Amino acid sequence: MLTICTQGLFALTSNADSIKSDTQKVVVHQDFPVMIDFTSEDEATKALINLDIEGAEAVLKREIAQAKRKRESTAYWDKLMSSCQKTLGGLKGTDRVVIVDSIVVDKKSFLSAYPLTEEYGTLSQSENGETVMFQTQINGMVLKPDHTRDSLNNINIYKYFLENGKLMEKDVVKGLGVNGDINYPYLMPDGQMFYFAARSEDGYGNYDLYVTRYDSDSKRFYRAENMGYPYNSYANDYMLVINDDANIGWFASDRYQPINKVCIYTFIPNTSRHTIDFENTPKNEVVCAASLRPINSLVLTDEQRQDKISAKAKVRGLKETVSHHASKDFEFIVNDNLVYHSLDDFKSNDSKSLCADWIQKKKNLQSLCDQLLKLRDNNADALKNQILNLESRIQELQNEIHDSEKAIRRLEVNN
Repeated sequence: MLTICTQGLFALTSNADSIKSDTQKVVVHQDFPVMIDFTSEDEATKALINLDIEGAEAVLKREIAQAKRKRESTAYWDKLMSSCQKTLGGLKGTDRVVIVDSIVVDKKSFLSAYPLTEEYGTLSQSENGETVMFQTQINGMVLKPDHTRDSLNNINIYKYFLENGKLMEKDVVKGLGVNGDINYPYLMPDGQMFYFAARSEDGYGNYDLYVTRYDSDSKRFYRAENMGYPYNSYANDYMLVINDDANIGWFASDRYQPINKVCIYTFIPNTSRHTIDFENTPKNEVVCAASLRPINSLVLTDEQRQDKISAKAKVRGLKETVSHHASKDFEFIVNDNLVYHSLDDFKSNDSKSLCADWIQKKKNLQSLCDQLLKLRDNNADALKNQILNLESRIQELQNEIHDSEKAIRRLEVNN
């Protein structure tokens, strides 16, 4: 029996009580937002997963009538009925996008499927793949979720600046207007457009994708908007990244996937939302466009087919660029007979993670050395203290790099 974990699209509760009926068993976990497990044998939820609103409503009406006859609570079914209306509203706002490709990868290493070039920042994920930190090219700013919940039991995104290999000047990202667990941040190079994922009671299910823009006057972001279908679903949808030079985007989703797997969708971003004409479009076409299932059944114009072919060529070019840069990015000497040039060369996941940190520290060291050179060129006594402090930080970072290299070699040799 297939078990699917959902939230948002389906019933939510604010306590840890279990809800049971003759046809389904629901276990509520102590987490925010509350996650509900249910089985695909539940006709109503199965219909909702498949975006069959009429089918789900027909089942729910029967369940509600039966519960009333037995004088049982209809709360669970009532909430699912409300979810039908939310889903219907979402379908009417479905954005028609061109999906270029899709690939299923391991969740723990899903970022490897993103051919992100240097000017678009750096993404790094936690060991379990469930947290992503994003470092922009804007003043070395870092955006990272902090899993210490705030007074409202939310997980927020915080802004840091990387200094001497350490995250400094922590400050919450303001103005998003979403209460829940916020994760998977991505800020466009212009510092304006911001994408993230959030688990919220207002969402369609589990992690949903949101978008907002920065308001330079108020120094905060505008209230974020849920991106709706097809970007979101009953499942986890997250980590949206756009390369606006190539006009290519990516996002991850575990819809229809086995546990520990995730599908990376490559798509062509619309400059404005191309909402499907819900009333005059065949139902199966709307559902296909909203659920991205099956992808080969998505209706495309001749122009969109050509755009898709062109986009595939662009993606191949991006992958080659990233692969080339990755192969030349660093030289790590493991021993006299072994030299690595790519993170994929490492056998140990731990040493791979340490090497990613080592690469960043090397970049930071180069930046500090450049700063020191400029200060020395000024040859001013007033800068003496700054020079001494910078020399001290450089020495400290050099020691950290040396220690990292020893730890990486030890892991690789013993693996």
